Amino acid sequence: MKTIHIEKQNSSIFVGESYLNIKNYLPEKKCFLICDENIYRHYSEFINQFDYIVMGCGEGNKNWQTAEKIIDQLLERGADRNSFLLGMGGGLVSDVTGFVASIFMRGLEFGFISTSLLSQVDASVGGKNGINFGKLKNMIGIFNPPKFVICDPVLLKTLPKREVRSGFGEVIKHAFIKDEDLYNFLNDNCEALLNLDPNLMENLVYRAVSIKTEVVEGDPFEKGERKKLNFGHTIGHAIENNSDLTHGEAVSVGMNLACQLSQELCELSDIDAKRANDLLRKFELPLDHDVSADMINQYLIKDKKKNRSAIDFILLKKIGEATIVTLPIEELKTKVIALCANPN
Repeated sequence: MKTIHIEKQNSSIFVGESYLNIKNYLPEKKCFLICDENIYRHYSEFINQFDYIVMGCGEGNKNWQTAEKIIDQLLERGADRNSFLLGMGGGLVSDVTGFVASIFMRGLEFGFISTSLLSQVDASVGGKNGINFGKLKNMIGIFNPPKFVICDPVLLKTLPKREVRSGFGEVIKHAFIKDEDLYNFLNDNCEALLNLDPNLMENLVYRAVSIKTEVVEGDPFEKGERKKLNFGHTIGHAIENNSDLTHGEAVSVGMNLACQLSQELCELSDIDAKRANDLLRKFELPLDHDVSADMINQYLIKDKKKNRSAIDFILLKKIGEATIVTLPIEELKTKVIALCANPN
């Protein structure tokens, strides 16, 4: 097991720890476990030892209605300010659990058992919690870190192959923006990683989480450097919300489009742009989409990263080095039209 501690957030991530050891990390408080229907189906014997609440699966359940139902059940079961919420699931469960914990009775402590690759390397780490507002992702939320995150590679074995690939979209993003050595590790070990080799996966999750925690430690509220973690997400979220692509798949498409803009605006070399696309293809992630430029642009003008008439867009200088470029919204919309008209 490897431990990463985010000092400024007083939050710890335990990579390689067994979820069966969870009671070693729970405080002496009444604990309520929150999971979704899929997780309960796979791990009911473990979950039944807790007072648990089951929510629906899928992005359509990341909303006020789900939060209200959970709060109703917490009240019915006698939860109070000294209670503790434990989210067991992927990014959806961690986002909702952290959000409910942050607003219920003005705040409860909470922690996560992350069961998906995407949540282990990204969604459950760093203190972002939130729900969607209509089709707008994470529009309502708060920065509030969990006390701990358990990242057990064993839990990844129940994931559908598509969800595994989706998680690698976020891992690859970390390599693109911050760590060329991680790029090389992914490129050299693709087949074994897709087959979830346990030793390689523990190493991978640790490296990815280390990158994110380093960024979060220096910029916990996303005022500067942390914005680079949004590489591929600005357009990716628009595509995700208007297609059947998973989050990681949509981010993959978003990264491809961002690489094309990086060639135009940041002199990203043709060689590095090709290396980026080759790695995405190697992990069986998509590069293309069928969402219209108009639909993408309608989403962009409501993006939460917008600042008045401009948006901070993340581009690459080279593999392993990202930069923040402030683009006027109208200019970005024009570039989106050109990208959609001439797909690469």
